[in-house]
Amino acid sequence: MKKILFLIFIASSVFGQNQRYIDSVKALTKSKVDTVRFSAYSELVWVLKETNKTEALEYGNNLLTEATKTAKQKWIAQGYNDLGIIYIRSGDLNKALFNIEKSLAIREKLGDKKDIASSLSKIANIKTEDGKYGEALEMQLRVLRLYEELNIQPYIAHTCNNIGQLYNNINKYSLSNTYLMRAYTIEKEIGDVYGMPITLAVIGSNYSDLQQPDSAIKYLGKAKTLFKEVEDYTSYAIACNNLGHMYRKLKDTKKGKENYEEALSVSKQIGDSSGIALFANNLANILIDDSEFIEAENILLNSLDISKKLGLGENILKIYQSLTGLYIQTKDAVKADFYFDKYRQQKDSIFSSETALQFSEAQTKFDVEKKDLELAKNKAEIETKEKQAFVKNIIIISIIVLSILLGITGFLFYRKKQIEQQAKLDSEIAHQKEIRTKAILEAEEKERRRIAQDLHDGVGQLLSAAKLNLSNLDSKIATQTEEQKLAMQNALSLVDDSVKEVRAVSHNMMPNTLIKLGLASAVREFITKLGNAPTLKVDLEIVGLDTRLDNQIETVLYRVIQEIVNNIIKHAKASQISMQLIRHDTELNIMIEDNGVGFDTNQLDNFEGIGLKGIQTRIEFLNGSVHFDSSIGRGTTVIIDIPLI
Repeated sequence: MKKILFLIFIASSVFGQNQRYIDSVKALTKSKVDTVRFSAYSELVWVLKETNKTEALEYGNNLLTEATKTAKQKWIAQGYNDLGIIYIRSGDLNKALFNIEKSLAIREKLGDKKDIASSLSKIANIKTEDGKYGEALEMQLRVLRLYEELNIQPYIAHTCNNIGQLYNNINKYSLSNTYLMRAYTIEKEIGDVYGMPITLAVIGSNYSDLQQPDSAIKYLGKAKTLFKEVEDYTSYAIACNNLGHMYRKLKDTKKGKENYEEALSVSKQIGDSSGIALFANNLANILIDDSEFIEAENILLNSLDISKKLGLGENILKIYQSLTGLYIQTKDAVKADFYFDKYRQQKDSIFSSETALQFSEAQTKFDVEKKDLELAKNKAEIETKEKQAFVKNIIIISIIVLSILLGITGFLFYRKKQIEQQAKLDSEIAHQKEIRTKAILEAEEKERRRIAQDLHDGVGQLLSAAKLNLSNLDSKIATQTEEQKLAMQNALSLVDDSVKEVRAVSHNMMPNTLIKLGLASAVREFITKLGNAPTLKVDLEIVGLDTRLDNQIETVLYRVIQEIVNNIIKHAKASQISMQLIRHDTELNIMIEDNGVGFDTNQLDNFEGIGLKGIQTRIEFLNGSVHFDSSIGRGTTVIIDIPLI
């Protein structure tokens, strides 16, 4: 292999780069030496995979065909591998997966750990593209073990980066940072100046998602410096922009503004129109925070023109929102109404486009899965018929030899298969139930967020604009009767109450405290709001919840507690509620008691509605248990146990 690469290098040195290099490699495909010819085919696949996929596919098929004729397993595996790479670049993930899995099967028989790791890494990337993060993570961890055994440091760093990205995708930010920091340490040791800033930028993003702006600023600042050193100005501008976000979170307007301005300046220097539009909007928002309305208005209108020319629908939506907020603050009701109307139209347009795309993708995925299911069904039928024929022949021979003995054996074998199949069926049913439950809960939370956001951004903005109009009208009417003044004050009061009600409903659907501070703080806030009811006393005890739980566990448990307390308020006629949340090393225990009218737990399955059933479904999704202890006239106790490992 080294000799072949040396020949290719010589050809490259003699004939130059690009097309001359490709021509020199093509000449090697005429060689009578199999290894030389096969190496040339594989190299041509690699250099042509981006510029000429058709020609690359031809050379990949040539390699596979000729390697198959010579029965050289290593090169057959390489042929499947190269075809898989082409299909990955073409976006045909099904064909890519088929070929890479073929390559992996051969490489596993040959026992070459480096080649096995390479195939597994490609399959993991395909799984990641398909949204199957769990399968991808399992494979990448196996890849890491193989590269660790081989002690190939650059590959270890690359794999740690992949694992870090996967944990980021499933919101496991601490685990993501563990692997990313390992990748960064290796990159630093081997002098990978291009990999280091990318890794640091992702670490900074993780800390941002963890609501730790100080740590995010630390790593984003390092990434920014390194991007500048390697003259990657596009990434440098993005790092400046992200730093601006962090400083804005910390209320450091000066540094936030400096970083936004730097991101915008670099984008202008490199001619990145998209970056100019995006970063200008962020700069304008921080100027609005600082009451520099005229400059912010000019920047937003200029960014709007650029975004329209480039077709940046999401950025146009954000600019309309920013302009609406700006004109509300400057008390320009006409322009506020105008741009809020534009905001709603743009949002409806984006939603319609996204919905159409989602339906298209869903249909495509359904068709592919349907085809795969039919193929699997046909294969199963063929295998079943073959097994039946085999069993029939065995039975005929067995009757002649020893009918009773083989009859008993056949019966035991049949029973064993039945038990195994039933076990597999039960396992698959449980798995599918878990998938459906997860999908329903995620869809429900997504819809809650969407409705909360719409209430806040839509109805809230509209009511604020209405209040502004009423205030302007009130100030413009010079003479008013007492009745007119009273009516105007009542109208403004009603609008104020409506704004508060919208905010309360929005916050109740997706409380910021839950997102930012976690379950313990969110429950305390929820119980504090219940204190406004004079006829209901609530005692709350929380132990061991000083650190955050998994986001999904926190969200599900908050909804369950919310539902239980609401049921008590609606139906129990209770005057006192006692609630305990106690975290142990391996589990979380929740107990909620009330002194209300109680109910007959024997009738639990007959209750109409989705309240108690929803509670049971959510707790089962977390692999936990819920127990209702109640009887007529003595109140109700709900006990919930959730495993944490």
